[in-house]
Amino acid sequence: MESMTFKVAGHLFRIDAVEGGILALLPSLEPFITDEKGEPLFTITVDNSINPSWRGKRIGFFPCPSASFEVYLQDNNAYRILVLADGKIPCAFIKSDYERKRFNIATRGTKSDMAFGLNNALMVIYTLCSAGHDTLLMHSSVVENNGKAYMFLGVSGSGKSTHSDMWVAHIPGSTLVNDDNPVLRIAPDGTPTMYGSPWSGKRPVYMNVHYPIGGFATIEKNKENKIHKESIPNAFGILLSSCSTMKFDKEVHMKICGTVSRVLEKVPVHTLYCRPDAEAAEVSSNAFRI
Repeated sequence: MESMTFKVAGHLFRIDAVEGGILALLPSLEPFITDEKGEPLFTITVDNSINPSWRGKRIGFFPCPSASFEVYLQDNNAYRILVLADGKIPCAFIKSDYERKRFNIATRGTKSDMAFGLNNALMVIYTLCSAGHDTLLMHSSVVENNGKAYMFLGVSGSGKSTHSDMWVAHIPGSTLVNDDNPVLRIAPDGTPTMYGSPWSGKRPVYMNVHYPIGGFATIEKNKENKIHKESIPNAFGILLSSCSTMKFDKEVHMKICGTVSRVLEKVPVHTLYCRPDAEAAEVSSNAFRI
């Protein structure tokens, strides 16, 4: 049995693997290893000998761009979740306890399938368990400039990563800190703060850093570069659609909505209509008054 503790956005969690090889499957976790002692937010046991059981009510099928999830709820309020690659290939099975603090995961398939399944299972569990602690798992590309994080939002293919690249290339002092799934957490003083995470999409940007958020911009492709600040109702919809929302769990979903509302009290959301060029980076950085 291999046991390791990690810390992401201030949340401790432990992974116990019966067959070992945690970092072999998920090397992106290495920057987040900690020796800190304390009660973990959740504990995962990876045991591939577990036989999946689907007893319970089928809540639904939830497709996402890469992984999809089939969710069941048992009579004792515990979850059973099947992680599917490409919407059809089973690669991980999640079993929770009724308190949703301890989880068992069994992975299936090739090493690549198992890594994919474990990674997506960890993201789901992290989101479920951290939602009550002013924490959001975001879909965003993020750059840091002068000690603040600037988060670019939008659907896959909208140009978030390209816009981050324009900042790095043309806005002095800019650094890419995450390119897909940073964590947002509201600090005790109320400051919305971006944390690096072990999830960064196709580019391996796994930085254990955190910065107060300087601004949000949702990216839309356009022939002309222009930007405007969104109203609170529109901003709420934009920001919520950029979170892992866990719609199958009403209590968790409402906590996420509450956190989004609190974030918008501090940081506005802009919509940037843009080309993939240096001028677009100048337009957004000027709006953020860098």
